[in-house]
Amino acid sequence: MKRILLVIAVAAACGKSDDRTSASVATPSRSPSAPSPSSSLPPLEHSTAADLAREIADADRRGTWRELQHRWQGQTVRWTVTRQRLLCRSADDCNVAAFPIERPAKQGWMPQLTFAPGQYDAMSSMCGEQEQCEVTVEGTVRQLDVSPELPTSVQLSNVRLVSEPHLPRTRTARS
Repeated sequence: MKRILLVIAVAAACGKSDDRTSASVATPSRSPSAPSPSSSLPPLEHSTAADLAREIADADRRGTWRELQHRWQGQTVRWTVTRQRLLCRSADDCNVAAFPIERPAKQGWMPQLTFAPGQYDAMSSMCGEQEQCEVTVEGTVRQLDVSPELPTSVQLSNVRLVSEPHLPRTRTARS
């Protein structure tokens, strides 16, 4: 049923003369660039990665992809993520795990980070050569692509480290 509605929407959009309108109807959940943060949006009360995952599951049931995208894009979030050394090799190419790695995975998206000046180097020096390093970051949801057909894509910009990394704990005689 969703696909039939999508085909009808695309067909209706093709007859319109305004390219912007037809592009937004043809792909309602994917925008080429994120909208600028709106000062009219209230800050999210619940803005963890788990909160976003729950809202994505709700949007899947209700078909509220656009509302979800509008509510989250431009928001500042603070997430504890796991930097995997192989997936975050440079400031320009860095994806992190927003959830603990499980088999089978419950969530499949790995946010892409764009760092504030000096923050990638700070994270690299704090995490060192550790294969996995848990850190808490704060950034703005620059782009959120959600739809029933394509995988979720999250981009955080102006990312800053909020905490020291949580490296594997070494047991001592006292612990």
